[in-house]
Amino acid sequence: MNQRLARMDIAIFISALALLGLGVVLVYSSSFAVAQHRFGGADFFLERQVVRALIALACFIVFINVDYHVWGRISPYAFMAAVGMLVFVLLLPDSAAVNGAKRWIGLGPLNFQASDFARLVLVITIARRCEDLGPDIAVWKKVLPDLVKIGLVCGLILIEPNFSTAAIVGVIGLSLLFVGGARLQHIAGVMLMCLPVALAGLIGSSYRRARIISYFDLSKSAKDIGYQASQALIGLGNGGLFGVGLGEGKQKYFFLPEPHTDFAFAILGEELGFVGLMAVFLVFGVIIWRGLRTAAGAPDRMGQVMAFGFTLILGLYLLLHTAVNVGLVPTTGVPLPFLSYGGMSLVFTMIGTGILLNISSQAKHIAGGMARTQQERLHKYRP
Repeated sequence: MNQRLARMDIAIFISALALLGLGVVLVYSSSFAVAQHRFGGADFFLERQVVRALIALACFIVFINVDYHVWGRISPYAFMAAVGMLVFVLLLPDSAAVNGAKRWIGLGPLNFQASDFARLVLVITIARRCEDLGPDIAVWKKVLPDLVKIGLVCGLILIEPNFSTAAIVGVIGLSLLFVGGARLQHIAGVMLMCLPVALAGLIGSSYRRARIISYFDLSKSAKDIGYQASQALIGLGNGGLFGVGLGEGKQKYFFLPEPHTDFAFAILGEELGFVGLMAVFLVFGVIIWRGLRTAAGAPDRMGQVMAFGFTLILGLYLLLHTAVNVGLVPTTGVPLPFLSYGGMSLVFTMIGTGILLNISSQAKHIAGGMARTQQERLHKYRP
């Protein structure tokens, strides 16, 4: 363990732990009013988030220390399990639906979204395939099975329905194939073919259509469909430069629905202000920057694609959650990595970060070995 810690990217390690701790604090600060009102105890969400944080920390340490090639070897079986879970949630009775969507699998007092597991597995699966195919990934017939896998996962998530997650998973899958060596025209062609499906998904749903319409004229819909977006902007405006103080925000007192999940950024901005938000962005930036460096220096193609994938997940979810909270895109339910309450998403985020750190430790180990070999050669032939 000590050797592993010495070789891995300490900046990612410290940043992940800092966000994990901040997430527990933010969940309590943003949820105690809702918890008291709904469940008769201010600590309801905090207690569950602490349990998830401990599970996430344990998984984080385990995945740091397990060779990432192990996950590549079992990826075919993991993919079948992920597809099985996505099908399973669709077969659940209507009583199991949450807000009309069938996404959750219960594990006693805990539950998780099948799409969270599928997203993690898809990154590992595509990374392994990129390694196996090598230069053949540029051949259409060779990459077609992987496109089918991405389409299958996205289609099942879309049926739940969960349009935003399906779109994000699709972008991640295609991006990984491109990074792994697939030809740009193949990726672009698939995206063009998916465009009508995406437009049909947006226009074909009445509530999505209403959200898009309200997005273009928020002032007229601030009391109905645009209420959440409007209240998020009010909260960010209240925060100003330095915020009103941790725990002192007003929007969580039933002005902003779901302040501890889909609008965690707005609560963070109200209580910590612009300066606090920039500090949090800086920590995220460290993970993304170092994650991309890890991908660039990974010892093989599978490590490169895998590291890029887990870094891309963090970047996309951070970008989309922030864009929703500041009104740049129509409202959709996307969690803020590390900081939002909800299911076991924190656990899967920490698992992905743990794998990223394992890749970084192996990259440093190989680089260190090459440097030592070079020094030995220079010493051997030095006159």
